Amino acid sequence: MEEAGFEVELGQNEHGIDAWINGIAGALGAAALVTVTLLVFANASLRYLFNSGLIWADEIVIALIPWLTMLGMFLSVRRREIIRIEHFANRLPPGIRRVVAAFADLLSAASFAYLAFVSFDYVSLFGTDKTTYLKLPKGWFTSALLVGSILLALAFLVDLARTVRARKAGAAAPEGAAR
Repeated sequence: MEEAGFEVELGQNEHGIDAWINGIAGALGAAALVTVTLLVFANASLRYLFNSGLIWADEIVIALIPWLTMLGMFLSVRRREIIRIEHFANRLPPGIRRVVAAFADLLSAASFAYLAFVSFDYVSLFGTDKTTYLKLPKGWFTSALLVGSILLALAFLVDLARTVRARKAGAAAPEGAAR
């Protein structure tokens, strides 16, 4: 079965602005993961060894998980590593496969745009509430859903543009020509 000619491999085309965007998202995700890991390890160690812990650490861990999730999903969409069920799509002719991929990207972008809209309402209503121990606005943490949804919608739109551009390039190429 022929592989899709418009698929982007991991690391391919990651130069310029793509490398910069992915680098920032990766660094933020890594920082969140390291922070969560260190806080959980320190808190567990303190509780096990000294029967006391950092009560505020749980707040930070719980607050960072949505950011970590959205950053990871953003990177997976940008690198085309998001889980996709391609069993049926791969059985379609390449032209129809591109149309199906474009429709899926458009539907995904619309879904995340709607989630961003709903998330804005949520952050507007509850964003000024304070966390129990650190007294930080919960909006700093719940805004991960809003920011992440916007970034994901944009990432799917970029993916859509690349799919359409690849389709136009494929239509311009003579039959059987290398792409």
